[in-house]
Parts: sequence; structure tokens; C-alpha cells
Amino acid sequence: MQGDFRHKPFASAHQTIFLMTEANKSIQRWSATTVVISALLLFQVQPMASKAILAWFGGASSVWTTSMLFFQTILVAGYCYAHLLSRWPIHRQFRIHCILVLSACIFLPLSFSAPEASAASTQPVSTILFLLFVTVGLPYFVLSTTGPLVQNWFGLTQGQSTPYRLYSLSNIGSLTALITYPFLMEVYLDIPTQGGVWSVGYVCFALAISILGWRCTKQGLAHETENDKPQPTVEGPPTTKQMGKWAALAALASILLLAVTDQLTQDIAVIPFLWIMPLAIYLISFVITFDNPKWYFRRSYALGTAAAILLLSLYYIRETVDGYLGFLLFQGIAENVVAYTILMALAFFFACMTCHGELFRIRPDKQHLTLYYLCISIGGALGGFLVSVICPVVFSQYHEYHLGLIAAFSLAGLVLVKQVLDKNGLLQLSVVIPVGLAFGLVVLSQWKMTQHRAEIATRNFYGTLQVSRTTNHLESTDNHLQLRHGRVVHGTQIIDDSVALKPTTYYGRKSGIGQVFGLLDEKVDLEITAVGLGTGTLSVYARQGDKIRFYEINPKVIELARTSFRYLTLCSTDVETIAADGRMGIQSQPTQSIDLLILDAFSSDAIPVHLLTLEAFELYLNRLNTNGVICVHISNQHLDLVPVLNGIAQHHQLSLRIIDSKETVDTYDARWAILSKAPEFISKLDQQSTATKPENIKQISPWTDHYSNLLQILK
Repeated sequence: MQGDFRHKPFASAHQTIFLMTEANKSIQRWSATTVVISALLLFQVQPMASKAILAWFGGASSVWTTSMLFFQTILVAGYCYAHLLSRWPIHRQFRIHCILVLSACIFLPLSFSAPEASAASTQPVSTILFLLFVTVGLPYFVLSTTGPLVQNWFGLTQGQSTPYRLYSLSNIGSLTALITYPFLMEVYLDIPTQGGVWSVGYVCFALAISILGWRCTKQGLAHETENDKPQPTVEGPPTTKQMGKWAALAALASILLLAVTDQLTQDIAVIPFLWIMPLAIYLISFVITFDNPKWYFRRSYALGTAAAILLLSLYYIRETVDGYLGFLLFQGIAENVVAYTILMALAFFFACMTCHGELFRIRPDKQHLTLYYLCISIGGALGGFLVSVICPVVFSQYHEYHLGLIAAFSLAGLVLVKQVLDKNGLLQLSVVIPVGLAFGLVVLSQWKMTQHRAEIATRNFYGTLQVSRTTNHLESTDNHLQLRHGRVVHGTQIIDDSVALKPTTYYGRKSGIGQVFGLLDEKVDLEITAVGLGTGTLSVYARQGDKIRFYEINPKVIELARTSFRYLTLCSTDVETIAADGRMGIQSQPTQSIDLLILDAFSSDAIPVHLLTLEAFELYLNRLNTNGVICVHISNQHLDLVPVLNGIAQHHQLSLRIIDSKETVDTYDARWAILSKAPEFISKLDQQSTATKPENIKQISPWTDHYSNLLQILK
């Protein structure tokens, strides 16, 4: 008995160690589970909510950047909450957080309600922020606290184990959410169903963090019993300079993220895939740099950043560079949307790796973990605020993209130069001189991209607009006034009053829309509805007695069409212009009230996907009279929209014709699609116009409000 008694203390200690080890493993498993679920939900709700509200704001690319501003701001609030909460004992943290997690359940299941049309047009930023706040505000806030809060709990209960790898794991979960959204969630589930699935996921998250908090509380109390006094601080608190560096590096990456997204969505289409791709690259850089210090090759990534930005800068001055090279290298990239996208993505990836690699390199001890993440979130939100709120007021163009590239090159160049400061003079010169020359080329190229000779240059939520004098290709005098939206011309008018009503650009007499109006001349008192105003060129076709109504989402376009151009004031009939998204505007019209519906709502080369879906055409046909006609302007540099309209035509039993017109003195190459259920009109169109029935069309699944695929229609 005495021998057994002697061994009991040893057995008890051994059992305690075993139980502590098992408890630690359990906390590690539940920490990983909670962080992954939270990250999945955080980055599933961003594209889901943005897509749900996109059509109400005309499909504008700024919907995503404004949504990102909202999510980044809530993230700051969540990180601040986690930082303040970390000052209390872990059992008190758990109790308070449980109340917050359960309170967010009152917003479930998620659902989205349309705003008032005029508010969406005239106050888009505040309307979007309010919509998101009342729909996903509290649940997103709760989820945003998870990363720093769980890592803090991990650090308090796991001794010397580092919590930073949980941040890498969180970004893997975020990346998984982003990849699965466009290829699974968006394809197979409509928005209401997505909201239901997400709500179930939130319940799972609530259960996981409750279990984790309970286990951490038990483990924390055990530690408090063993150590009544707090452990001494390993290092002093971060200085203001250190915190400024954390925020600045995060802000630069955030600015580039939103600026690159703006560039892609304006030039191609406003769709979740092009929102997600830059964000996925952004998260991949976090995963790589925060997983392990050995994955960040400082010199290599800095060199890659400098080289990629230099190539992108040479692309922007491609005429000069290709002339010097003697062959059209960069012009070939400009004509290939995939190559251009890859080049931009490559430069963005290297820039993010440099920003986030440097950010991880100067990380603090885990005792200051929540402050570190708070500074990162503040930097990210500051970048979002600059791009979404400040830059549209300060800049008339998207200058933040070009300034961001210069800043990223400067950071990479500084890293490269620092690497050789303690080396011999020859090595220093071999690095400093090329970096300096490349920096000069980058600044020159980006500066050139910010210059314009416009008489009026303006920017708002819906993009950039320029009004300038220009020439046609056969004359040397500035005899046209031109409106550009982004990089694409949206109409011109001849300055000479005697021919000011001559239709130009895509709307000439020989164009598809011109020929359709010619065939409708015999009809009187036409009811015409057009989506997209531009300079108002289409109004010249309206005769006395006709009624023409334009829906234009951008109030600034309406202002310029009435003040800088004269189509609307010189045409033969009164013109009504309404600041609203075209689809929402058409929905407000009586059934069978439209004779001719014209869809011409392209901003830059971007596709207004929400105007080209089965549901949209079901609405149009309901408002169109029996013999009505729909004309769709489908001129596009990168995408072939004929397969999309063919699928719609087959589904709704419409006849489809295509009219291609060639460039003349005052007009451009243009492609129009004509759709109608009226056999008499189609017969007349076939006999008296240059319309052709499309053949050998690629068969694709028709676009719906919940599914579209741009990759299938790349030229």
C-alpha cells in the first residue's frame, strides 16, 4: 500500500499533463474549425450581397468598390472590438461574445430588398452602405471579430505556440469561399437560396465558437489558477512609427486591389468573377507570407514587382515602345483581353507579395497581436475609403490606379536598393542605376495615362466622363464634340449647326438602329424607350408626335447631354430623360406600351449583364406591344454577344437578326441585334435592310439573373 501511495503523485501529474495536452489539441482543432467557417462565411457574403444589389445600381463597377468599403469598415470595427475585449479575462470575453453572436441571428435568413429607384441613381454610395448595414451589418461584424479574437484565445491558452498560422488558415478559407462562389454557389443557387445556405452556415459557426470559447475558458481558468500574476511583457508596446508602417503597407495593397478591380470591370464586365479574381490574388499573398517566413523571398518578389510594373507601364506607352522594337508586341496584348488580364494580375500579385511580405516581416510579438491586426484593418479600410470616397471627388479619372503602381514600384525599388547598401560600390551601381531608369519609365508612363485634353472631365460613382473636340479620320479640323465614358466613345456631334442633327458614331443612317427607324417611318406616334442616353443621338430619329424616353443611370450623363450637346434640344419632339436603371425604369411602365425598345447601356466595354438575361427579356416583352421591336447595341472589342441573344431568342421564341455597318466619315463600325415576334416586320427587315440571320452560333446556356459566363463568349 505504501508503494502504491508513493507513485500516486507521479501518476496524478502524468494524468494532468495528458489531460492538458488533450485539451490543447481540442482547442487547436476547434480554433482551426471556427476560423475556417468564419472565413468561408465572410468571403461568401461579399460577392453574394454585391451581386444581389448590383442590378439596382445599373450594374456599375463601383458597386463592388463601395461594398468593399463597407466590409472593410465593418472589419475595422470588428478588430477594434476584439482588441478592446482582449484586455479582459478570457471567461468574460466568452460571455460577452456569446451574447453578440446570438444577437446576430435575428438577421437570419439573409434577404435583400430593392431601394427606391431615384435614390439608387442620385445617392448610390449612401444607399448601398445603408442596404448592406441593415441586411448583413451585425452578422458580418460578428464574423469579422473571429480572426483576432480566436488567435488571442489561442495565444492565451497554448503557451509558446504561434497563432499567426491561424491567420494563414483563415485566408485559405477565404480563398476557398471566393473560388467556390462563381463556380458553385452562383451557378447552382439563386440569391434567396444562397442567403438560406449562408444562414445555416452562420448557425454552424455560432456552435463552433461556443464550443471553442467554453474549452478556452476552462483552459484559461486553469492557467489563472497556476499563475495569479500576469506574465511579463516580452517586448515593449509598438511605436507610432511601427503602427504607421503596418497601416501604410495594408493601405497600399488595398488601394491596388480596388483599383485593379475597377480597371477590369470597366473594360470587360461587372460580374462576381472579375471581383473575385483580384481579391483571390490578394488573399493568396496573405496565405503565402503569413504561413511561414521562409515562403517570402524578399529580393525575388521585389524584383518581380518592379519588373511586372515596368512591363505594364511599357504597355501603356505601347505605340512608342512597339515602334522602337519594330514589331507589335504590346499592341498584340492590347487586342487580347486574356493576355492583358494576365499581365495586370501578375503585376498585382507581385505587388501584394511585397506589401504583405514586408508586413509579416515586421510583425510584433503575439502579445500585441490584436493591435497589429487592428492596424492592418485600418490600413485596408483607409485604402477603400480613398478609392471609393475621396478619389471620385479629387480626381476626374482613375488616377489612384496609376499612383498605386508608382507607389508599389517605389516600395520594391527601395527593398532592392536596401539589399546592396552594405555591398561594394560596383554592385550598388548595378542595382541603383537600373532601378532608377526603370522608375523614370514607370513615372513617365503612368503620368501620360493621367493626362487628357478634354474640355470637361468629370467622375462619379458610375465612372469617368470626358467631353472634348475631335476630328474624323478624313478631316484635319476639330469639327466634332465627343463624349467618352472611360476609354470608349459614347457619341459625337458635329459642331456645325447646319448638320448638327446628323446621326454619328454607332447610330448613322446605315447602322442597324438607323435601318430599323427607316422601316418604322410609316408608323405614327411611336412609343420609344431607350436604355442609355450617351449624347442623345438617337433622339434625332424621333418625329413630331413620337414619344421618346431615355433611362440613364448616371445623372452626370444627362447633365452633359443637355448642356454640352444639342441633340435633345434640336430634335423634332420633346424628350424625357429619367435618372434610373433601365430595367427598373421599364418595370414601371404599363404593359404593351412600347413600340421600340433600344438597349444601349454599355459603359466602356463592360457588359450590363442584368439587362441581357431571360428574366430581363421577359419583362421587356411584357411591356412591348404585339408588333414591338427590341434593338440591342452589341459592338464590343472583346466579347461576342450573339450567342447570348440567340439563347434568349430561342427561349422566348423571338426572331433574331444581326446588322453590321461599316465605318464612314462620321460613323464607326457598329453591330446591332434586332429581336421581334412580329413576322411582318422581320420579313420587311430581311427584304429592305442589310440584316442577316446568324448561323453556326455557339450554343451556350442562356444567361439568367443568377448565371452568366463571359468565358464562353470571348472573341
